[in-house]
Amino acid sequence: MSMYRYTVRRLLQIIPVLLGVFTLTFVMMHALPGNPVRIYLGLNPSQELADELIRQYGFDRPLWQQYLDYLGRVLTGNLGESFLLKRPVADLMLERLGPTLTLMGLSYVIALPISLLLGVYAASRHNELGDHVSRFFGLAGLSTPNFWLGLMLIFLFAYELGWLPASGYVPFAQDPVESAKRLVMPVITLATAQTATLMRMTRSSMVEELSQDYVQTARAFGLPERRILLKHAFRNALLPLVTIIGLQLSFLLDGSVIAEKIFAIPGMGRLFFKGITKQDYGIIMGMTLSFALLFLVGVLLTDLAYAYIDPRIRYD
Repeated sequence: MSMYRYTVRRLLQIIPVLLGVFTLTFVMMHALPGNPVRIYLGLNPSQELADELIRQYGFDRPLWQQYLDYLGRVLTGNLGESFLLKRPVADLMLERLGPTLTLMGLSYVIALPISLLLGVYAASRHNELGDHVSRFFGLAGLSTPNFWLGLMLIFLFAYELGWLPASGYVPFAQDPVESAKRLVMPVITLATAQTATLMRMTRSSMVEELSQDYVQTARAFGLPERRILLKHAFRNALLPLVTIIGLQLSFLLDGSVIAEKIFAIPGMGRLFFKGITKQDYGIIMGMTLSFALLFLVGVLLTDLAYAYIDPRIRYD
């Protein structure tokens, strides 16, 4: 099967998955206790006003009618309106896309090279001091919760030392220096767990490859160790790493919700958090579908990358 046909087939497979995510999210959202109208109006709302809002947003209709109506609007590209903010969900997401992509992109750009270098180094020093130190930092990074790390960074660098602002976001085009200062702690918070995970996977994969017979043969023929390490073993070790790198995208999305909340970054994660706490159905549905689509595209790109790394793979 050609790459083109495989790509088309995988894109078509995304559609039922998105429909499943849409249906599951819709059912779970309406199964939650509480009423968004009551949350929006407060503890003692006017009954007339509450009834008017319920009719206006169609909450008094049967659930299946609400489902079909919302599905029809989504199929036409309309993600609905935020009940809380009174604005189209698509506009709210586009406004917050820049900060989230900046945070996620910088975290990935920093985490990926550091984790690969540390993983290869640890594997090349297997069971030596460098390996033990790398494993210790990897375990510490994995064991540290994002929210705890973010709060500790604020306490140390903003409160105690006063080196960095505690929160907020400034676009890079507006003030590059201030933008960088406000992104340091959120990026470290988000990149730490990614670096630790990828480093440990790189090390494990490289250790396995370096124990293979072809590596011993290459050493017996006198090939330089650096060439064996980087040209032969590292390339073969990349295949499982690509899978993990693609799946890490979902963890970045999860982590961005926490980081944006802690550091008051006006991104999509913070919007999603606000939508969940206020039971804003439009925001929850729009954000869930967008995150699901982004994750599925990441998985698709991961699968396509296999062909470039291992030519033996055929798309049957």
